[in-house]
Amino acid sequence: MRALSVAAACTILAACGAPTVTATATATTSSLRQTGIAQAALAHAPSWSDDAVRKLQRRMRAVFAEPTLAQSGIAIVDADAHPLYIQRATHPFAPASTFKLLAAVSALETFGPAHRFATELRSLDAPLDGVVHGDLWLIGSGDPVLSSDDLNRAAAELAHRGVHEIDGALVADASAFRGAEVNPAWEPDDLQYDYAAGTSALSVDGGTVEFHLVPGAVGAPTRIEVRPPSGAVRVRGGVLTSYATTLTIDRAPLQNDFTFGGRIALGAEQSFWRPVANMPIYAGRVLQSMLAAHGIVVRDGVRTGVAPIGGAVLWKHRSAPLSVIERDMLVNSINHDAEQLLRAVGAERGYGTEATGGAVERALVQRSGVTTTGLKIVDGSGLAASDRVAPLTLAGWLARAAQDPIGPTLIRDLPRVGMEGTVRYRHLTTALGRARAKSGHIEDVNTLAGFVQTRTHGRVAFAIMVNDPRADDGPVDAGIDRALDLLAQE
Repeated sequence: MRALSVAAACTILAACGAPTVTATATATTSSLRQTGIAQAALAHAPSWSDDAVRKLQRRMRAVFAEPTLAQSGIAIVDADAHPLYIQRATHPFAPASTFKLLAAVSALETFGPAHRFATELRSLDAPLDGVVHGDLWLIGSGDPVLSSDDLNRAAAELAHRGVHEIDGALVADASAFRGAEVNPAWEPDDLQYDYAAGTSALSVDGGTVEFHLVPGAVGAPTRIEVRPPSGAVRVRGGVLTSYATTLTIDRAPLQNDFTFGGRIALGAEQSFWRPVANMPIYAGRVLQSMLAAHGIVVRDGVRTGVAPIGGAVLWKHRSAPLSVIERDMLVNSINHDAEQLLRAVGAERGYGTEATGGAVERALVQRSGVTTTGLKIVDGSGLAASDRVAPLTLAGWLARAAQDPIGPTLIRDLPRVGMEGTVRYRHLTTALGRARAKSGHIEDVNTLAGFVQTRTHGRVAFAIMVNDPRADDGPVDAGIDRALDLLAQE
């Protein structure tokens, strides 16, 4: 990523030394021409005249004067990351899911859009007479989208090769990542749900298990199917079929014990997903069950361990390209994918931990020349309420990244505001089809960050961050939508 200076930005920002003070920036054409890099950027993007910047600022001040937006953090920057309009832009805010943009850019910069995560089955020697002598290792590299269907194909391939026995253990190697599966900064109440699935170098089905409920006759028990079957998940209690649904699914803390209660409405079958614990063992048990279904016996069960160097690769799966994974992650705001990417970035630079991944993210931001004032990286997804980032950091880094080789991929992976994913319900007019962005929502947090293609001045990047008990009130979303429409008209 380009190591561009933001000295000009800090000069403009009266709030640089006092981040809680509201400030409005005036970026002049002459100030943008102070460096050769800025001049090079101007050669391929229409410049903003002094009058155009002042006009934009007047319009933005009017929009963001609404009481619930007056204390929000806002940064709108041009294609070269120079501020056009700012408000508390260096003050750190809770980002919610806009934090996934840091993981997305870092992964693209680290691996490239075409990168595929590999998962392998390996033994010391090739099978002999249908027997794998010794252990069989299932080795993960952090694939965010490895599925139980993929593992079933692995079992089928071994069976097709004539394997019928593993005379050792099935050893799950998730050593590419380290640290606790579940981030300790996450709210305990969230840990019951699939959006708070843990992180592991061996993660299957997004770190979740599916419970498929098949209603019977009214008053009769509902059948609960565990998918995929593994024997690693224990189900207690039961559900009755009724005319209304009052279902409860309680998970023992950080265990694979689930207690069902209540009723489910007569009619269609339904599925519910819940996070699993001890993910490497779970993945191994899922594979063991699938091997058994294909007639392959594992003599010594499942355990964890570190695979030896070398050996015979019996199966190798490559994930979809990173650009495809990130498209799904950003459009549908998938926490698990962002957490996997954060640790994968760390693993590529040393250790697959949140701390190492966060250090890489910070270093990439700093290398781009964008301010890291107040940046606090607790996780990859923004689920942690203690994550912090300044609007100028987020908008500035998006602008810089868009100029890098990864830029077209990043922009394409973002959902179109008002049309797709978690931003499809926003109400745009002139900005419809011209804005791509990631939204973020947790309690008292409403954020949006991305790009708008203006009519006259090319692309701008923006970050709008509201941390307020009224964050989800109608006037907040209406004001943000109005701001995007006005930007598109510029």
